[in-house]
Amino acid sequence: MAAPVRKTDGNPTLLLLHAAGLDRTSWDDVVDRIPGFARTVAIDLPDPVTHDRNAVPALADHVARRLTGLGVHRPHVVGHSLGAAVALELACRVPVAAVTGFCTIGFHATTRTAMCGTKVRTLMRLVRAAGPTVRRRLLDSPVFHRVVMSVLSARPSAIEAGVAAADVNSIVGSDLEVLADFACRYVLADPGRLAGTPVNLVWADQDRVVPRCDARHAARLLPHARQMAIMDCGHLVMRDDPDGTAAVVHACHSHLMRELQRQAAR
Repeated sequence: MAAPVRKTDGNPTLLLLHAAGLDRTSWDDVVDRIPGFARTVAIDLPDPVTHDRNAVPALADHVARRLTGLGVHRPHVVGHSLGAAVALELACRVPVAAVTGFCTIGFHATTRTAMCGTKVRTLMRLVRAAGPTVRRRLLDSPVFHRVVMSVLSARPSAIEAGVAAADVNSIVGSDLEVLADFACRYVLADPGRLAGTPVNLVWADQDRVVPRCDARHAARLLPHARQMAIMDCGHLVMRDDPDGTAAVVHACHSHLMRELQRQAAR
């Protein structure tokens, strides 16, 4: 399914892709804060159908097939985590105006990336064993709430218990083995195909899932990409700082519009 479209003619659509284990509603707070100068479409990604590094390309193929039905042509694709990797793969398949990726998986600079994945997977397995009703009660406890959400968030106390429970239930309800598998194995196969596409890579300074040190490897693979940081945020940047996340999307889209206007003026 896709979220209701907010439309403004004359510039590229913002196509929003969510992280693994979440859905399109994870972008709601951000979309509400993006000035209404662009059309926005947030879609749900299906569960991965493969258990290897081909999962991300397969999801990109799925999104590419949906674009016509969504009425989207040459979008500015904005993704989070898995969604950011899908956005890059999508740009290797169809024309896009730009890619903006938050906490993008696939740039494994050090073994720290694998260690982060292992820690998250272990914690989420323990949380899953509690069951949804017990999880909700536990997340109402400030101590348990802080322990669980601090893996995903730099501001766990600022996330309401109901929102935290919904996110955690969604994540643990997904196939964690598959998520961990492709997150650790996936690598962007052909970065050279993105040479002509504007790419913005945004890293959260307190991310415990995709460490910021991955930015070094990303810079080697995509030397033309603009690298940015969003401060005081964990992996769930949209929860930790929806205003800041929206501001980054706005800034990247405004930069794209200026470039398109310069090209048109030549």
